[in-house]
Amino acid sequence: MKQLFVSDLDGTLLDKNAEISDTTAEIINQAIASGIHFTVSTARTPTTALKIIDKLNIQLPIMMMNGVLIYDPLQKTYLQKAIMNEITVMVLLGLIKLKGLNCFLYSLKENQFFAYYDSVDSISLNYFRNERIMKYDKKFTEVEDLSLIAGSDIVYCMLREPKEKLESLYRELSVVKGVNAEFYQDVYSEDYYMLEIYSDQASKKEALNLLRKAGRYDHITSFGDNLNDIALVEASDSFYAVSNAHPDLQNMADEVILSNEEDGVARFIEQIMQNGEMK
Repeated sequence: MKQLFVSDLDGTLLDKNAEISDTTAEIINQAIASGIHFTVSTARTPTTALKIIDKLNIQLPIMMMNGVLIYDPLQKTYLQKAIMNEITVMVLLGLIKLKGLNCFLYSLKENQFFAYYDSVDSISLNYFRNERIMKYDKKFTEVEDLSLIAGSDIVYCMLREPKEKLESLYRELSVVKGVNAEFYQDVYSEDYYMLEIYSDQASKKEALNLLRKAGRYDHITSFGDNLNDIALVEASDSFYAVSNAHPDLQNMADEVILSNEEDGVARFIEQIMQNGEMK
């Protein structure tokens, strides 16, 4: 039986510092070297995700931005990207402006990734931007108005604010044609929620189904911690939640394993390797 193992990053494979521990890196790399098929699925952008997983010898396609992008680390190219329609982007920006909110827009043009903003009035987004710049050397481009780049191959829109500031916008997105949205608590700050908006042609579920078909996998086992991992539950044959996962996700899981701080995913893979359960 040909198996694929897929792990979410933040709150699952990563520790509280958003890093891969030496223990996890050693175990996962040993598993890959022994022939295990392993990859990751994350809401993160290529700029941060690829730097974070640099310690891992992943050779399979990587799913990023909730399945919007599928990246081949060997060829260093994008196998898939889901671009939002320009009119859809304009509608989103209009709604965001009406709510008095700010956002980041992300674009992928000619294999180059860009992050745009037109205001850093939001304390939360300003912190987010500065943290990404300092920790990952991520580049952000300021524009006069985000509507000016609405047709520039936009793949993602992201907001980060207290829950009460985003709830009504999230509800209204249900009637916006052409988009999917994820709304969940930031695993690194209980005070903030993430609202991520992208094409309805993309999801973690769709991306994982593509990998299943391309790799002809008989069984997919995935790992997660937050509500945006529900799509992994739906697309996998087995799903395991780390013990620090959202209670709703734990209820959906086949089993709850050790937490991210205890190298839960790596220890699980190590154990079933020792038991000879992977082929």
